[in-house]
Amino acid sequence: MEIRMAEPADEVKNRFGIVVDAVKTAFHWGFIPGVIYLGFKMGPDPGMPPFSLSSLLWQ
Repeated sequence: MEIRMAEPADEVKNRFGIVVDAVKTAFHWGFIPGVIYLGFKMGPDPGMPPFSLSSLLWQ
């Protein structure tokens, strides 16, 4: 006796593809800003100069 999984409907496959594309796009565009945000939120290590937007842009 062989157990086979049911094939998902074409509409389910299409919606899953749309969701995967949206997640990939959000990760692609949000990774670096997220890292910068977390760096500013955590603050500098002890002994390092404080962060500012100008220090991020000009050094």
